[in-house]
Amino acid sequence: MQLHLKHIRDVRVFAAAVTVVALAGNFILHRLMYPRDIEGDLLFAGSVITVSLALPISFFIGLRLQDIYRLTIRLEAARDHDPLTGALTREAFYRNAAAHRRGPVTLIVADIDHFKAFNDRYGHPAGDAALRHVVDVLSRNCRTGDLLGRFGGEEFLVLMPGTTLREGRRVAERLCEALGKEPVELDGETCPVTASFGVAAVEDPRELSAAVERADVALYAAKRGGRNCVRQA
Repeated sequence: MQLHLKHIRDVRVFAAAVTVVALAGNFILHRLMYPRDIEGDLLFAGSVITVSLALPISFFIGLRLQDIYRLTIRLEAARDHDPLTGALTREAFYRNAAAHRRGPVTLIVADIDHFKAFNDRYGHPAGDAALRHVVDVLSRNCRTGDLLGRFGGEEFLVLMPGTTLREGRRVAERLCEALGKEPVELDGETCPVTASFGVAAVEDPRELSAAVERADVALYAAKRGGRNCVRQA
């Protein structure tokens, strides 16, 4: 059992609960150890000592548990998110996808057009800025419950639960259009960044690899079709 003390309120409740347990233990010990005629006097003094010790110590422990919880959250976020763009890593994407129940689910694969040429022309820092820009545009045009992951290099995946293939294609077209309308700004210079998109239906989110392969085939068709467009499997 793990204690998740997220807020200072949780720390106070933890400290109060520990103090109540300590007081109950103190009461039981006095009942068992001392005669009835002196138990009352000793119980009051023992209770004061118990509260004086248990409350600050348990509060301090609660603060440390809160620090551990916050550190755990930061470590999990660092593990699950690409450090450059903030998108989910491949492993985290698959893990989160597997948590979705079966139903209509669509997968979109996006690959930035001519990214190597972009890097060669503007430099790698500009390429990093372009990657962050693409993730920003995609995330702003997706729903809260959709998954956005970076699969290495300039390829990104979007998983959309509750959408049919037809609906997913419309979303991909909207994403493609949004990227075309929002060039990245580099040192005052406007640089266009576009992407090609492949769309595929997901039969089982727990078995995502087959859908990724189908979406990749559609993506390559978009590349052959002139780039900056959408194709579906």
